[in-house]
Amino acid sequence: MKLTNQPRPASHQPDKSHLIGVLIASLVAVVLTSALVASPGPNLDQLISQLTAVDAHSRAMAACELGKLNSREVSRAAPALLAMLGDGAPVESRLCRTWRRSGDWQDQPSSPGREAAIALEQVGTDVIDPLVDVLQSSNAVARENSAFALGLIESERTVQPLIAVLGDSVSLVRARAAWSLGMIEHASAVQPLGTLLQKDSEADVREQTAWALGMIEDASAVPALSRVIDDESVDVREQAAWALGMIEDASAVPVLGQAIEDTSAEVRKQAAWALGMIEASSAVPALGRAIEDSSAEVRKQAAWALGMIEASSAVPALGRAIEDSSAEVRKQAAWALGMIEASSAVDLLTPALKDSSTEVREQAAWALGMIEDASAVDGLLASLRDEESAVRQQAAWGLGMIENSAAVEGLIPALEDANSEVRQQAAWALGMIEDSRATEALTEALQDESPEVRKKVLWALTRCVDSNDDNLNYPELAERIRQALKG
Repeated sequence: MKLTNQPRPASHQPDKSHLIGVLIASLVAVVLTSALVASPGPNLDQLISQLTAVDAHSRAMAACELGKLNSREVSRAAPALLAMLGDGAPVESRLCRTWRRSGDWQDQPSSPGREAAIALEQVGTDVIDPLVDVLQSSNAVARENSAFALGLIESERTVQPLIAVLGDSVSLVRARAAWSLGMIEHASAVQPLGTLLQKDSEADVREQTAWALGMIEDASAVPALSRVIDDESVDVREQAAWALGMIEDASAVPVLGQAIEDTSAEVRKQAAWALGMIEASSAVPALGRAIEDSSAEVRKQAAWALGMIEASSAVPALGRAIEDSSAEVRKQAAWALGMIEASSAVDLLTPALKDSSTEVREQAAWALGMIEDASAVDGLLASLRDEESAVRQQAAWGLGMIENSAAVEGLIPALEDANSEVRQQAAWALGMIEDSRATEALTEALQDESPEVRKKVLWALTRCVDSNDDNLNYPELAERIRQALKG
């Protein structure tokens, strides 16, 4: 029942000036595109020929179709694909696929050159040298798409050529080179990327560079990322916090603690996530402050982070969070207290079993089971009568985890619950407790209509039957077991 917020990859934006004409180009190509879809599909020579079609949509479609072929076939088209890397005419980004790579610019217009770069990935390392040559082109679009293709190929051979492109005069090319270095994930790129992060005047480039450093996950990047945690750009600060979390080095805790006080809620939220990823107890004070944040999303992320750290010193802060006005925060706090498994949390979680939110009550029951403290039994027994079956089921699970015989009398009625999953969980819990007082009720439960319940009851009986019980009618029990197995 772990709850988490996923890290956000960089979303660098391509040149928006190319947006004009996308719709017109698409409409012009409607007839040609319809013919392409309706036919069995053009052969390789036809696709190569179509790379020089008049309209951009058809050129991009041809490159895309080539990218679906095997590497030998695409190799034949490589010269034509290389020649069109400089074709930046805008086309719809989803014209032929929904697939995009990690950290790529997903929701922006594509181009024939970009589709050519994607197709060239199929050729693999054999096309690296020609692509490196294109990095020297006077056409910035060609340089960017060449860097893109090299990043998709993900070969260490391309690291140094891409590092050289970090000094390109065009920001979009520098950003793309940084993206590609992040895809390759080679430690030798950390120092030049760190320098670019400090010196580049374009926020988009700095943001993409921070993403790349996070992808490489090398601790030597922590100083450079720490220095931009107060960057003038919110996006850069957020991306730097994400990257520090990806690296998971405790030396970043102080600077992330600083980011917890950022003016942007998104940065504060990302900093809390990063501190949870690092899992250092030294982050507890900063996350404790974040529990009081004005943003519910930040408070929720802080609670998650405290659960990841699993330090008992976080219990007081989570005690405040479990009374939060937001049900999502309360739910996350209950999860975190369960992860910490401190007996001192039982008194905090027991009232949460009566929370107005079903999900909070369910999470609190799970957490009490994780803590495995007998003082939680009474509260969980009461939850066996909860109006929601999910809470009753989780309460039964919690009682089974605690394995205290005081729960037996309360669990026996749950064998007749209206919900089969609750009955199954109650049988499991009785089996975990291994108390012979449950034998008679479990024997009756062998007649349950649900095969899954009967299986669990059989398992529980093997653990609860007292072989020294002279009053046990073994022939009758054996017959009931035979009937249950037959059913």
